[in-house]
Amino acid sequence: MKIILLLLSIFTVAAASAENLLLPYEHAEPARGVIVPYGRATDAKAGDMSRSNYVAKLAPWSVTEDGREYNSSFAVPVWWLNRQVILRVGRSTSAYEVLVDNRRVGFAASGATPVEFNVTKLAKEGRHTLTIRQVDAEQNRLSGELATLKPIVEDVSVICQPTIRVRDVICNTTLNDNGEGIAQFSVVVKCDALNAKRTRIGYTVHLNDTTVVAKGYSEITLNMRREDTLRFVARIPENSLWSPKNPHLVTVELESRIDNRPVEYLRRSVGVRSADVVHGKMHLNRMPLELRLCDYNPSMPIEAQMTDRCNGLVVPAYYATENLLSECDKLGVVVLVCSAIDTNNLGEHIRIGGNPSNNPLYLATYLAFNRAAYYSTRNHPCVVGYAIAKGKTTGINVYESYLMLKNLEPRLPIVYEGNLGEWCSDSITIR
Repeated sequence: MKIILLLLSIFTVAAASAENLLLPYEHAEPARGVIVPYGRATDAKAGDMSRSNYVAKLAPWSVTEDGREYNSSFAVPVWWLNRQVILRVGRSTSAYEVLVDNRRVGFAASGATPVEFNVTKLAKEGRHTLTIRQVDAEQNRLSGELATLKPIVEDVSVICQPTIRVRDVICNTTLNDNGEGIAQFSVVVKCDALNAKRTRIGYTVHLNDTTVVAKGYSEITLNMRREDTLRFVARIPENSLWSPKNPHLVTVELESRIDNRPVEYLRRSVGVRSADVVHGKMHLNRMPLELRLCDYNPSMPIEAQMTDRCNGLVVPAYYATENLLSECDKLGVVVLVCSAIDTNNLGEHIRIGGNPSNNPLYLATYLAFNRAAYYSTRNHPCVVGYAIAKGKTTGINVYESYLMLKNLEPRLPIVYEGNLGEWCSDSITIR
């Protein structure tokens, strides 16, 4: 009996160890849209991050000879105390760990999408060292072409926000009978305090510097570690809706107050458009849109990639940065975002030891990487669909990823090139 119990405990420990090796994130969460907090409304309106006193200036990076360890430092001023300090890592060519003052903060199994680490407990007043160290992880084998790139870490920032803070701003749109856009804006608010906190979010939506289409405020109270959403609606004229022919953007300005005291100002450009799939074809603002997509080439300007046969791009998550998607928003170039998973070179059979798409140990990785690709790009009107992965075969991880993405985004197409005719990919015409 003792031998049986010993064997069971060994198998349990081994299984737990295998699962821990495949944890997508440790003490971290996939970032949502880029948040740049400002202390003054005028600075937010200018949109110059260097003018924000809530964004730390990082010292120049020093990099080890192998290119896999990046070292810098940042200072925490006294006015950051009693607020949250958030480290955002934009992208990395490998899994990595983060250290502040040589103390491990967390781990991300993929650097293809932005990741946020809350470093408030370590970030006391004064200067702190910051280390981002690329590491070997089992998930690296899923990264395909990314693993062949020169090691690099980019787009790192340290920001300061109040203990009840705005995490994201989302826009979902329907059209009324007159063709106007009824834009429902959702402001995701998170509380990091140990007790209940209340904030008032003031909002202004305008088409330009003079035409205001919505203005008001809403209040919310959250308990410890809670996250919830405030919503408001704006009516957008038909000629101000976003489309490839008219890539118009509206501006959302937010003012966050605690105890009637302004604590941060935010500003974001948003494309308002309605998107649906009707009888296997993409429709924007009720108008059919033929999808003629080509693979994104990072060595060419976006405009040069648009030809008679191509009106949009398939962009891997690593290249789907805020800057690239913002450029596509302004140019009217539609984008299909593919997650950070590529199993084309990992075999085609789905038996034990075969392609990771059917290995349950990778389920959390598939779900996390697809969720990260969605949350970090969904605010861009140019994004009109998502690809679960690159691969030639299917399995339980693909099925579950499809169901999750359809639950998060029921209106946009979710596709998978290796679906083999199964239901894990929407039927949509893409040329």
